[in-house]
Amino acid sequence: IENGTAPRTPQGNDFSMAPMLDKEMSKIDWENKTAEEIKNLVRGLNPIMGAYTLLNGKKIKFWKVEVANNIGYDEDNIKIFRNGTVIISDPRDGIFIKTKKGILRVLEIQGENAKKMPIQDFLRGNRIEEYQIFE
Repeated sequence: IENGTAPRTPQGNDFSMAPMLDKEMSKIDWENKTAEEIKNLVRGLNPIMGAYTLLNGKKIKFWKVEVANNIGYDEDNIKIFRNGTVIISDPRDGIFIKTKKGILRVLEIQGENAKKMPIQDFLRGNRIEEYQIFE
C-alpha cells in the first residue's frame, strides 16, 4: 500500500446501502436475542443512539455490556427465569441479566432523562433489584 504496488480492485455494482437506523432497531429484544447478539447491538449503536430497554415503564439505555462467563450460574439453573430478568444486582459488579442464551453484564448505563455513567455510579442512586425484569 505504502509504495503503491498493492493490487487495486474496482468495486462492483452489486453493493447495497445499509438501512437507516431508527428507534425500533435500538430496542433490545430479550425474548429472541442471545447475550452475544445483544452485546453486538449495544456495541454497534454506541455512540450514536445506544440500545434501550424498559424497566418499570422507564427507558434505560445500555452503552457498554459484555457477555458474562463463569459467574456461578449454570444455564439449566436459570431456565426458570424469563429472559430479561436481573439475576444479580451488585453495587460493585453491576447487573447481570438472563438472555435467550447466556448472561449479559451491564457496564455503562443511562437512566431516563439522565447522563450515561458506569453501572456502579448508577446503582448508587438507583435501585435495580434482583428478579426485576427488563422489557
